[in-house]
Amino acid sequence: MVVPIQPRGEKGWFMLPQAPEQAGYYVYGNVRGVAGTGHLAQYAHANMLSVIFWVEREWQAVDHRKFGIGNISVSDGSKYDHGTHMSGIEMDIRPVRKDKVVGPTAGCSYRDTSIYDQAATIKLVRIFLKHPMTRTILFNDPEVQKACGPRVKSWKKHDDHLHIAIRENLCPPA
Repeated sequence: MVVPIQPRGEKGWFMLPQAPEQAGYYVYGNVRGVAGTGHLAQYAHANMLSVIFWVEREWQAVDHRKFGIGNISVSDGSKYDHGTHMSGIEMDIRPVRKDKVVGPTAGCSYRDTSIYDQAATIKLVRIFLKHPMTRTILFNDPEVQKACGPRVKSWKKHDDHLHIAIRENLCPPA
């Protein structure tokens, strides 16, 4: 039996596993608005994969819902739909939903009070912030910012997703 190798891009980054059984996350997204192309923008630096897998494990210990992972980087690190997301160390995730809906159409804004689970999103953000490589999180819900501290900040067009940025190295530059 041949074991498939995880796709690896030109920069040496690995594609996020797309549908592992029992995973604590699901994938979504597209490149340049083309449906079915989300996987093309899910290449992550090895450190980002480590953060994702650590958060996934911690999240599954406190909640059985999956969190959605969207754009990370394209395989060669070129610019596509973002001014960022070119180094494999930034990713978008969705706020947690109350109804457990997952998949490409499962997005929600923090303003969608009937489906947005603010308490669970705060829990997820706090897990990300506990990881020593997490640098900043951009998300416009003022209650999440208040509950989670100064590393969570507002940014235009971040009502419906969180932008997670990690350090490339665990040690900050001198």
